[in-house]
Amino acid sequence: MTAWDDVRKMIDECDADGVAALVVTLNDDAKSEIAKQLPEHLKHLRTYFDSWRGAGEHAEALRAAGAGTIAASTSVASWLTRRGLVGADEPVDDTPRLLDLVRARPHAWQAALAVQLASKLRGRGPSYELTASLIRETGIEPPTHDGFVVGWVSAAPGPRRMADVLAADPLLDTLLPRIFHAQGVGEALQWESDPSADHTWLGGLPALTASGRVDRAMLLDGCVGRFLRGGTALELRFFVRLHQALEPAHGELAPRVRDYLRLLPAAPGTVAELALGHLRELPAVSPGEFAQAVEALMFRPEKKLVRAGLSWLDQSVRLAPEYARAAGAALTAAFGHEASDVQERAVRLAVKHAAYLDLEPLRDASAALPPDLRTRLGISEEPARGQTSASLIAPKLPEAEFPPPITTTAELSAGFARLADPSSEIGWLDAERLMAGLVELTYQDHTAVRAAMASLTDYTCRWKGIADPPAWLWATMRAVASLEIPLPAPRLPRSGQLSAPHMVVLHRMAELFTLARAGDLPPVLLATPTSASGHIDPAELLARLERLEAVAMNPPKADLQQALLRLPRQFDTEVAAKAARLTTPAGLLVARWLSGDRPVDPVVTIRYRYTDGASHRWFDEGEPSGSSYNYAQACSFIAASSVDLDLIDLLFRDQGYLSHPGGHINWWSGVMPSHRGVIAAHLLSCFDWTWPERNPGLFVLHDLARAGGPLGPAFATMLVTRLNDADPAERTAALDVLLAVAVAGDLPATEVGDQLGHLVEHEMVTLSRIIPSLTEAERAGAGAQVWRIVAAALPHLLPADGKRPASGLADLIALGVKTAPAGDTTPIPGLAAIAARGGSSRMVREALRLTRLLHP
Repeated sequence: MTAWDDVRKMIDECDADGVAALVVTLNDDAKSEIAKQLPEHLKHLRTYFDSWRGAGEHAEALRAAGAGTIAASTSVASWLTRRGLVGADEPVDDTPRLLDLVRARPHAWQAALAVQLASKLRGRGPSYELTASLIRETGIEPPTHDGFVVGWVSAAPGPRRMADVLAADPLLDTLLPRIFHAQGVGEALQWESDPSADHTWLGGLPALTASGRVDRAMLLDGCVGRFLRGGTALELRFFVRLHQALEPAHGELAPRVRDYLRLLPAAPGTVAELALGHLRELPAVSPGEFAQAVEALMFRPEKKLVRAGLSWLDQSVRLAPEYARAAGAALTAAFGHEASDVQERAVRLAVKHAAYLDLEPLRDASAALPPDLRTRLGISEEPARGQTSASLIAPKLPEAEFPPPITTTAELSAGFARLADPSSEIGWLDAERLMAGLVELTYQDHTAVRAAMASLTDYTCRWKGIADPPAWLWATMRAVASLEIPLPAPRLPRSGQLSAPHMVVLHRMAELFTLARAGDLPPVLLATPTSASGHIDPAELLARLERLEAVAMNPPKADLQQALLRLPRQFDTEVAAKAARLTTPAGLLVARWLSGDRPVDPVVTIRYRYTDGASHRWFDEGEPSGSSYNYAQACSFIAASSVDLDLIDLLFRDQGYLSHPGGHINWWSGVMPSHRGVIAAHLLSCFDWTWPERNPGLFVLHDLARAGGPLGPAFATMLVTRLNDADPAERTAALDVLLAVAVAGDLPATEVGDQLGHLVEHEMVTLSRIIPSLTEAERAGAGAQVWRIVAAALPHLLPADGKRPASGLADLIALGVKTAPAGDTTPIPGLAAIAARGGSSRMVREALRLTRLLHP
């Protein structure tokens, strides 16, 4: 047997100690042969293990064989750090064995191996202990790159005190200054929190300064420098704790005042809190430094820091009036703070120290304060509140591009080819364009259309089902072209299976298919919209009716009803007079609608219930016993008198909850562009309340914002739900919708507030997500609408005695204080009772402020 046979047997038996004992006895030729065989044997072993686990239990024996036989130090370093030999499930810990093998090599070779291993380290890797041991033994200059430094701080001291381990470590003087620069050190030490634990860095470093082994100034400068370089709170956590553990004296803090001041505006909260604490400890901070500090604190997002800044301001002005000028600038900033309790405390301090303050700037800044706080400042004049600002500008909402009509068979063929293309998105305007083009061109020259459509013989439409509108459109095209119909059974789904708007779309498509198959297409469709909102110009509708009258054709039934639904709410009265001259039944019906004899708007209401998906109990029937109901639903109801038009009547009544609306929800706004509140009700009836944020209906709110008619409570419910989205970008999109309809004067603010109250009351949304958006709306100039929202929401949320208030309720009341006009008569049941409770809770204090504002 050869030496390789013996080594291979030991590797296969996972006998790493046997391999190490054998290879040191071999001559150079035997070692060279083993080194050549190792890579192939590793490949052989890995066939029995997945590529991630590598060589499994054989790894230590393979590492020993390589360390003892491979000649070049660079090759040994590559072998020991090779994927598959470093341990995937359990880290390989064979440093003593490898050190014994490496010590048999020349000193220069060992040093070269240490350098090579160090260059491959990424933190505390499996080779760190071997690398560090070689560096210490050979005495070479330790590497200072981030990976090695992170490995150094991650090494456990064992049973010894960390201070003793570090004091004896030859790497200390070189590597300790690097811990404040190396990326990853903070994360590696983030869990250290107890300075009294002597086995930790947090306990060891202060002990080293006490013994004189480490310079305190170096550690303090290192911490402050690390703060100034920035980072997350997690990355800086250890250095904050180390700075605290060092307990710097006044003499050590004074030279670093400028650095602490630089940390106040933007450093993570824990760092800014540390800096503020040290600044407050110093007996003599100059007025200029004090002004810089307190002004920076007023703009911090953490109320804890703002309050600490105000407390320091109070203390400083009381003890040294010369600080008053700096205090005034900070107070003016605090007047504009979004938190009402911060504003209130700032006003209290302004009144307390009025004798030392320049009051004129404070009076100018008081416009940001609510009336009760302005009164406490002695300012009686009241700025305009509770009004929509003239500067409120509607945000840019996504707009649908209105496509030009199809006028040639080539355009028609290209449009249907796109319909069949799986990569193309077909919207309802595209479908309307195809229908209109197919009808008009077929009537003009059926033969030419048939020839053009023949080019689509080999196309397969991606839409297959009878519930897919594009499938009906594709079938209509093939009927016109006398091609095989792809629908297996061209019939409509049963009524009640799908949502009403979807069924109306299908009825119109199926009607067109039936006419095409019978060869009886009209010269024009009445309902083709003339704008991206889905509306039809009444004058154009009359022209289309006249074309049908001229050829003695009645319009298709579904097409006529769709056209009626697309009439705008306002139009030229001359159009109505012209319509009176129409004589056909369809013309008379359109004339009657244009003259004002049209159905009144349906009434939409919202009702809430508990449900488990199969059974339910309405909220107004009381809370259910037990826990069988696991989530809540908002259900929409539609009520209207019949107009004796089947599709319109279908739309003007509710269908109950539908788990399968039928898809193509983004087509619905074009069905009833003058009754967007009804479309919203149908959208709400399809909501999956187990995951409300991902309902597709939420993403067509901007379409409803561009449409016409009352928005109503269903829209309000969806708007509040989208304002509650976990994604900040979606909340911003919802805020844009709110502002757009506010600018147009269409926002149903009272209904939004009413639904907000219900949704929060039943834990379907949270105020913490919604109040920031309402605050932004107020800042944008929609203060009047925001007040109406707050006023409508509060009666649902003000808790009875013994009930826990909803989280964020105090912030909602404070927003009411900020937006309500003084003396407003809007009744808010329960507000006075909350204000009369007394106590120091913020909810009670804000309720008292709002009560005083409404009833001065």
